[in-house]
Amino acid sequence: MSSPLPDAPAPAMPAAPASGSGSVWRIWLGIVLAIVGMIVLGQRLNQALPQPPLPVLAQTTGDIELTERSGQKVKLSALRGKVTVMACLYTVCPHGCAAIVQQMQKLNEAYRAHPVFQQVSLAVAPDRDTASFLKSYADGIGVKPGDPWWFVTGEQQPIWDYLTKELKLDTPKPIPPEKRLNPLDFYEHDLRIVLLDPQGRVRGYYAVFHPQPEIATHMAEKLTRDVQRLLNDPSS
Repeated sequence: MSSPLPDAPAPAMPAAPASGSGSVWRIWLGIVLAIVGMIVLGQRLNQALPQPPLPVLAQTTGDIELTERSGQKVKLSALRGKVTVMACLYTVCPHGCAAIVQQMQKLNEAYRAHPVFQQVSLAVAPDRDTASFLKSYADGIGVKPGDPWWFVTGEQQPIWDYLTKELKLDTPKPIPPEKRLNPLDFYEHDLRIVLLDPQGRVRGYYAVFHPQPEIATHMAEKLTRDVQRLLNDPSS
């Protein structure tokens, strides 16, 4: 007689999940949702709460008559009632003018249809950057004749006086020949953008060109926010 076969082993049962793993997962999910909820709530509260007013850093009181790229004579006092962005311009500047112009182009695209928005680029070297040259320059970067963006030139000293005495920017300085980055690199000038409210008050300076990219980005974003804020409420 054949020997009896041994009993077959019972099939292995799948291992039960470790007790508590589901609870841990639910706890982490709850923490994440709570953090997201706090962030969203903080953003909504920040939007709902009244914002402190923008600082008043200077008050323009003087005036200057300049020649716009169109050839027309204009006075900067005519911009009272406008939210105005101003900056120096040296069309062959190798130091940072390109970043300033690029930021002003973005503002022009965003706000050129707004009735109280205006920009002004003031020639630092007006002997070179004449009205006809500025017209060619503006055309080259895509600024249309009807855009609210003046490119102005005139006599150098009155322009420099306006930059320093009215806008409180640093005084432009001649660059010694041995320190020039190119043969036309004649002047060092302030690379900050200035924001003025409809009363001609300086409400901010913005270093959109900065050796630290994160600071430059922050300044550009703040400029856009502050422009929008003044356009929404000129008394901000």
